[in-house]
Amino acid sequence: MNYSRHFVPQVRPDDFLSDIDSTIKILQNQKNLQYIQGGAVSGDLIELKIPESLVIVGDLHGDLKSLLTIMHEITFQKFLANSNNKLIFLGDYINRGSNSIQVLRVLFYLKREYPDSVILLCGNHEAMERYHCSAHTLPQELENYFGSRGIVIYDKLLSLFRLLPKVTIIENQLLLVHGGVPTSIGEARFRDAVICKSEDILEELLWNDPRSDIPNNMDWVESRRGFGKHFGKNITKKRLMETGTKVIVRGHEPCFGFRIDHDDMVLTVFSNTEAYQKFDAAYVFVTKDELLAVKNASDLAQHVQKIKK
Repeated sequence: MNYSRHFVPQVRPDDFLSDIDSTIKILQNQKNLQYIQGGAVSGDLIELKIPESLVIVGDLHGDLKSLLTIMHEITFQKFLANSNNKLIFLGDYINRGSNSIQVLRVLFYLKREYPDSVILLCGNHEAMERYHCSAHTLPQELENYFGSRGIVIYDKLLSLFRLLPKVTIIENQLLLVHGGVPTSIGEARFRDAVICKSEDILEELLWNDPRSDIPNNMDWVESRRGFGKHFGKNITKKRLMETGTKVIVRGHEPCFGFRIDHDDMVLTVFSNTEAYQKFDAAYVFVTKDELLAVKNASDLAQHVQKIKK
């Protein structure tokens, strides 16, 4: 069976718009109720108790094959039927790859069918209204695929992307974000800073990268990307202490499936090979007992599953 063709048939504009509307409604309801099974929703922040099992997926960038492979390997229907299991995506679902529309449709299906099991974090590519991405091809892809209705669909997608949470904290263990942690939050606590949606904080959550070679013992320097900052291990240590967690888990950078930074405090996970063929794709699959035993990024990296090319 062609698994891709079976799961994602030709996407019709009315069906895609319906998918978007349904997902928007779920995201709005969870924010209004401030609730998701096993946790709480506070604006752009989700805080969870330890899930029974946890899967973490990094940047997909339109790589439908990697997404469907992960779903197959975790036996997604059985896994997600238990709302105490969590499947968390770290953002950057679109651009660069050849199937952004199909990837979005699968993600919206997952969120619609398993709203309490699936968390879709925002990546910098989902915040193109605020920050220009050089590889932002989604509007043209929508126009090529849907014709003149692509403009309406794009506007709807922007409304959905605005609702995506930015941070997930798993109690006493993990701080999950697309890019990195903010370098300065003034007198506010990390949680309060995220909830208040400061523009500076948002930019850093989506664009920051960890670095170990920052000169002159500085905590951070401006990023080569044009947005965000490169932050050092002192910043990582502060944010972990503030949130009572042990490891920052993030995406945002291609690597060989995963990478460890900042003296075992940061784990980068990347799940795309189509647009980054020199690198590997991987995801994290960890059970509750295994997660409770995690003390650093190396411990969590033992549960990284690489996808065969």
